Amino acid sequence: MIFPREDFEKSSCKEANIDKNSLISMFDHIDEHKLNIHQMLLVHDGSKVFEAYQEGYGPGSMENIYSVSKSFTSIAIGICQDQGLLKVSDFVYPYFSDSVLDPLPGYEQLTIENLLTMSHGQERDAFKELRPDDDVFKVFFHVPLSRKPGTFFDYSNFSAFMLSAIVSKVTGKTLNDFLDQNLYSHLNIKKPDWPELSGCSIGASALRLDALSLAKIGLLLLNKGKWREQQIVSEAYVEKATTKQIDTSHMEYYPDSHGYGYLFRMNDFGDYRMAGIYNQIVVVNTQYSFVFVVQGYETRTLTDLVKNYVIPGFEKGWSYETRSLRDYVRRFRFNLALLAETEKRARNK
Repeated sequence: MIFPREDFEKSSCKEANIDKNSLISMFDHIDEHKLNIHQMLLVHDGSKVFEAYQEGYGPGSMENIYSVSKSFTSIAIGICQDQGLLKVSDFVYPYFSDSVLDPLPGYEQLTIENLLTMSHGQERDAFKELRPDDDVFKVFFHVPLSRKPGTFFDYSNFSAFMLSAIVSKVTGKTLNDFLDQNLYSHLNIKKPDWPELSGCSIGASALRLDALSLAKIGLLLLNKGKWREQQIVSEAYVEKATTKQIDTSHMEYYPDSHGYGYLFRMNDFGDYRMAGIYNQIVVVNTQYSFVFVVQGYETRTLTDLVKNYVIPGFEKGWSYETRSLRDYVRRFRFNLALLAETEKRARNK
């Protein structure tokens, strides 16, 4: 395993033992269907097989990673547990009992693990309804519980925000500042922007990072929380966080219906991913030791790129191919440039 500093070392398809024709077919598919991908990166064993950028983007282009942010919140909880600052079995309410005196019945059963698995018992996500003058923590504990905590998955941004607040409670720092000291700096990632609410990093969304930084996080997870000789987050926590902890088969969106860990989604093709709206994805695959990163603004499913092209490419292995992958990366950059105007109109609706 090779650990990058500023950037990843380059690897050929032959060195990665991946079928180049499968990757070329993937680029053809992206071009044919005009999939609006801004940044795309494939890393194998810590070396970069390819990186591709739409015109206007490049290494260091920081974008909103949306709910991929939640997985960073999970990593922070793991580090806090490793440092003895909390346990995922802890009840949530005692962390806020000094400011919320009258929680609704049922919240005495709510644990940090319930927040991590989004089995908090709240059927509606009141985070979306917050007003500027709301007492955020009081609002959370006054959402009626529709279910017993720990029994059912209900997707919620509020869960991740409350986890961010707990990190602040036990460390005296914002989640972003804590991660800067305990994660980003070790991976040579410049501290990113992360908006705050009530003095806490949002936790659920809005973290801004580039594809290279996301690939570094993916590589850390692929290596079970270890970076070079340092264990950043314990292997035990990574194992728990990135395996199925709760059923999500009721989810209508097929890629999201295969289970949930601790703010990580399980894949139908194996292993797990960090995921955000508009197809921000970081897929970690242990069988073939790769990390696949996509950032963009696309509503069509992009995990199929992994299932239909990347994994089959590793299954086939390398064979001689006269065509150059670089040519397809260049075509990707310029052929998708016209999508920028369409995206701009969609975002301004």
